[in-house]
Amino acid sequence: MTEEAFEPTFPMVERTIHLSLTKSFMLRNRVQARDRRGAIIVEAAVVLPVLLIMMLGIWEVGRIIQLQQVISNSAREGARLAAAGKLNGTDVTTSMVQQAVRDYLTTSGFASAAVSGAVITITPISASWTEPSQAAPLDLFRVSVQIPSGPAFESLRWSFLGRLTPVTQITGQAVWRSLNNSEVTINTALPY
Repeated sequence: MTEEAFEPTFPMVERTIHLSLTKSFMLRNRVQARDRRGAIIVEAAVVLPVLLIMMLGIWEVGRIIQLQQVISNSAREGARLAAAGKLNGTDVTTSMVQQAVRDYLTTSGFASAAVSGAVITITPISASWTEPSQAAPLDLFRVSVQIPSGPAFESLRWSFLGRLTPVTQITGQAVWRSLNNSEVTINTALPY
């Protein structure tokens, strides 16, 4: 017989040692898990308010960017009308441009307090005129739209926590050239 055949094995002893090690490991993990649960609650209590304020701040900044874009677009819409000088044979006036801007803001979903409180100005840059229909071709002018602080601006806020950002008013503007009385000549002769 070989030496291997006489080697004694003790499966019962190995199993007992393995079970006792497993039990002690599991008990130790339960105690650590109970201690860890308390740490998780404390960490969540510290991190969640900071995370919530950051999330609401990002939300409010995104809203302000959206409002800025709509106000700039409304100024462009007013400038487009003013640049024409005439609308269906009628001279374009400052009040028509202001109404076009207000209509754009209303269509975009702005509150009525913001629309009625909007300050809309048309300023000639390269010439002196009072109405857009009096502008010469290629005169530069600026249409500015401002939602001032107060009830007009507050009606646009989403945040229920007060002010997370220091912004209290929004302004948008468009600089445009007048196309009033511009003559366009079309050559009807074909080039060949």
